[in-house]
Amino acid sequence: MKIQPVTQEFLAPSVALVTAAFATAAHSDGNEGPLVARLRQSATYHPEYDAIAIADDGTLIGHAMLSEASVGATKLFVLAPLAVAPAHQHLGVGSALIAYLEAVAGEDLRRAIAILGDPAYYGRFGYGPAARFGITAPFPVADENFMIRELIPGGLRGVTGQLQYDPAFGL
Repeated sequence: MKIQPVTQEFLAPSVALVTAAFATAAHSDGNEGPLVARLRQSATYHPEYDAIAIADDGTLIGHAMLSEASVGATKLFVLAPLAVAPAHQHLGVGSALIAYLEAVAGEDLRRAIAILGDPAYYGRFGYGPAARFGITAPFPVADENFMIRELIPGGLRGVTGQLQYDPAFGL
C-alpha cells in the first residue's frame, strides 16, 4: 500500500470511494462525497492535505482530507472525511492515512486536528474530547464524539471557544 497526495487521475474516483464507504455508515448524512468536492474548491484547499491510499495493484482503497479550521485566531485542522473502501476496512488503511496526514500537518506547525467520530476508533490515535480544552462544536454533538488531538504539546493551552469549519462544510 502507498499513501500519497491525491493526483488528477484520482480526483473523481476518490469522491466515489468516499460516497461508497459512507453509504452504509450509521452516522452518515450522505453528503461526504460532495463535501470532498466542495473542499477541493475552497480558497484554503491544499492538495498536500488531500491523501489517498493505493493498493499494490494500483487500486484506490482509501481517502482522507485535512481542511483548515480555527478557534478564534488559532488555526487548526479538521480531519474529514476519512474513508476506506468497504473491502479494505479493518486492514490498517485508515490508520496509515491518519499517520500520513498527522505527519504532514505537524510540518505545518498547526496546533491540533479535530475530528467528529467514534471515540473507540480515534481514541487509539490520541484523540479525546475537545471539551477538555474548552473547545466546542458549532452544532449539537455528544462530547465524546467531538474530539481533538494536539500536534504540538501544550499547543491548545489558552485556546478556547467554538471551532469554525471551512465554509465548504456549510455550517
